[in-house]
Formats: sequence, C-alpha cells, structure tokens
Amino acid sequence: MADEAVEELAEPIDGQGARGVTPPGFLRALGFNLLAGIECLLFRRTGVGRVTGSVPQVLGLVLIGVAAAFANDFWQTGPDGTPNPEGLAGLLFGQPFLLLSAWAVARLARAEARVLAGLVALEALWLPLDLVVMGFVYLPEPLWNRIGGALNLPFWAVYAWGMLAGCVALIRVTGLEARRAWVAALTVGVCLVLPTYFVNPERRLWMPPQYLDEDEASGKARASESVLYGEQDLLEDTLDAIQPSRPGQPGFFLVALGGTGSQDVFMREVTEVRSLFDRRFDTPGHSVVLLNNPATLSRYPIASVTALRRTLEVVGQRMNRDEDVLVLFLTSHGAQDFRFELELEPWALEPISPENLREALDDAGIRNRVLIVSACYSGGFIEPLAGPDTLVMTASRADRNSHGCSHEADWTFFGRAMFAEALEHTHSFEKAFAAASQRIAERETAEGLVHSEPRIAVGERIRRRLAAIEKRLGG
Repeated sequence: MADEAVEELAEPIDGQGARGVTPPGFLRALGFNLLAGIECLLFRRTGVGRVTGSVPQVLGLVLIGVAAAFANDFWQTGPDGTPNPEGLAGLLFGQPFLLLSAWAVARLARAEARVLAGLVALEALWLPLDLVVMGFVYLPEPLWNRIGGALNLPFWAVYAWGMLAGCVALIRVTGLEARRAWVAALTVGVCLVLPTYFVNPERRLWMPPQYLDEDEASGKARASESVLYGEQDLLEDTLDAIQPSRPGQPGFFLVALGGTGSQDVFMREVTEVRSLFDRRFDTPGHSVVLLNNPATLSRYPIASVTALRRTLEVVGQRMNRDEDVLVLFLTSHGAQDFRFELELEPWALEPISPENLREALDDAGIRNRVLIVSACYSGGFIEPLAGPDTLVMTASRADRNSHGCSHEADWTFFGRAMFAEALEHTHSFEKAFAAASQRIAERETAEGLVHSEPRIAVGERIRRRLAAIEKRLGG
C-alpha cells in the first residue's frame, strides 16, 4: 500500500506541473514549489503533488536563495561593504550535486523524466533550511552555546534533517520502490555530504572592504620576493629600536607575539597589549611585537621560532639582567601536546614548545621572567618553565580549552580579563590574575562553557623583583 501511495503521488509529476495539469503562471508555480518544499521538510506526502519541475523553476529557486544570502550579508555588514563576486561561486557550489542526486535516484527508479521535479523538490526544501542557518548568527552567544553551538550541533541537526527530508522527497517524486530506499539514502549522502565535507568555499556576497583589501594585499605580499628577502632587515630594524635599560630604574621589557595569521583577534590582542604596557608599565622603547598576519607583513616581523630567539637575544643584551624583567606574552592556538601554533600561509612555521622556549630564554641569559601564554592547553607550559626567577601564567589548564579566539573578536576571554580589565587597574600581575580568573569563570558560566581554569606559578625571587617595579610605577 505504501508503494502504491508513493506511485499515486509521484505519477502526475512529469515536468509539466502538479497533477498533470498545464503549469500555472511562473510566479504562482514558484509559490507552489516553495510551499511544497516546506511540506517535504515536514515529510508530508502532499508536498510532492505540488511540485512543478522545470528549468525556469530551478532558476527561480536558486535566485531566491542568492537574494536571501545577499540580503543577509548586507544586513550584517552594512552599506559600507564591498561586493564579493567570488562568493557567488561558493554559494552555487552545491547545485551540481543536487542535480546529481536527483538524477541518480531517478535513474534507480527508471524515471529519468522526473529528474527536474526531483531537483525542484530538493531546491525548495533546502531553501528554508538555508534561512535557518543564516539566522544562527543572530542568536545571543549564551543561547547559542546552550543549544550546542560550540560543537556545531545546530548545523549538524539542520544537515541531518535536510538529508533525510531530501531522500524521502526524491523517493516519493521518482516512485522508487520502498525496498530500495537505502540505495537512495546512500546516493544522496555521497552526493551531498562528501563534497561539502572536504570543500568549504567562501559564500559571502557582501563583505567589509578591509577583508577584501587585506586578502588582495596579502596575496601580492606573499608572492613578492621583497617580503621574503626583506624579513631579516625588518626584524633587525625593529630590534635596533630597542633602547638600553635605564640605570637605577628597574623596569619591564615586553615581547608580544601573535602566532596565528588566519584570525585577526591575535593581531588585535598583541597590539593592544603593547599599547597598554607602553602606557601603564613604562615600556616605550622597550617593547617589541612579532606578529603573523597577512595585513602586517611590512609593519611587524613574522612570529617564528627563529625571530623569537633573535629577539630574546637582543633583549637580553639591552636589559639589566639583575634588575629588569622580561614580560613575554604569547597568544595563539594550542594543542594537546602543548605545541603553541605559529601559522602564516604559505610558510610552514615550527611551533613553540615549552622546551624550545626555555632553551631560547636560557641562551639569551634572561633570568627575570614573566611568561604569559594564552592558548588552549597552555597549562602544559607551567611545569617546564616555572622557577624561582619566573612568573608563568596560562589561559587554561593543561587539559582544557581557552575561549574567545574568533576572527571578529577584539580579545580572547583571557586577554580581555587580564589586560583590558585587570591590568588597567593594578600593576600587580598576581592581583590581576586573581581578578581575571574570577571574571573568566563568570563569563564561561554565563555562556555555558567548560571552565578553562587559568593557571599561575610564581617564584619567590621574581615576586620580589616585581614588587620593586610595582612600587616604582605606583609612585
């Protein structure tokens, strides 16, 4: 009986309109197809009876999807944005695979004449799902995290629903025998899931102008020999600007390193930290930024292990090793094996490990150290780097993620709490860490995140050195 019902519903769909009747006007048929898509999403059999399969209807549904995507991008970016023609190719990336799915199932059912009807059904049911996905960006972050956004569960749920509804719709449209439904499911899965799993094309049609400018500039810069051969000169010029220690005035030397070039949050963080230290901790002439970002290749030296070792060597020569203190701030992604990521395409950069960092500090002869590592799993840096002359703090435990490293963010959770909030009101790193840890825990609780639990270890000798500098700055 079920197979007969499928055949009865599917039979009239011959590419000439619903129930074998001459198709109505284009817009009316388009409305019927949109309604059919919603009904197919709800697994209602009446949906397939409304489908009008034709090339104009396919184009109409595709244009509605493009228009909705453009409107969403424009709304998020504002009128100052810039068109991104490359996004259209990404937006249409899945169209051939929808057609392939419709053709493959129709072929299995020996009903090739219903390929267009099947394609229209898929287009119509995926359109509202795309609107749902677009709406995710407008959810408040605490709500997004509560519904599993941190694990992308809403996206997977939408995908699974669309895959199942699409499979059922194709079976009904083509009249495929129920006993062969598993073949249709496998076909749809291979055609729709695998391409999007391995390829994630750019889909934005309207983008902030700085993104396009930076992409264009970075593409030219990376291909330019002047960047490759000028990097050494840029690093040495930067290090030449470091001024010697001021006699009788113990103070800080700052090295701020942003490791990941594909997310701007690390660029914003290191430049703001440098500004904070120059303003509140008396480091003008004693601060250096090493940064991986395609937009800053001509401004800051690349953050590599080699550049960091050379920077520490020069800082060790300029500072008073008995009285001055190095503050080394590292921000990037981290891994479970305690590798601190250094990334800037197209170059392959060696990561920073606790061992090679300690070796670089020892080789530079820098004894008094404040080491601040902001990354996931950064707690793994505590034990290898701790010592009587070292304060080391990390954004998380050795087995926990830290949070907040999105491309659009101004700060990570740890960076905002530690620098933008706590150190704006105290010169004490220990007091700032205590306040920051409490603030981070409150934010993570509010957003339903697993607590990162920042860590700190303070040596007795560095505590006395820091107290002397804190007294001078406070006075």
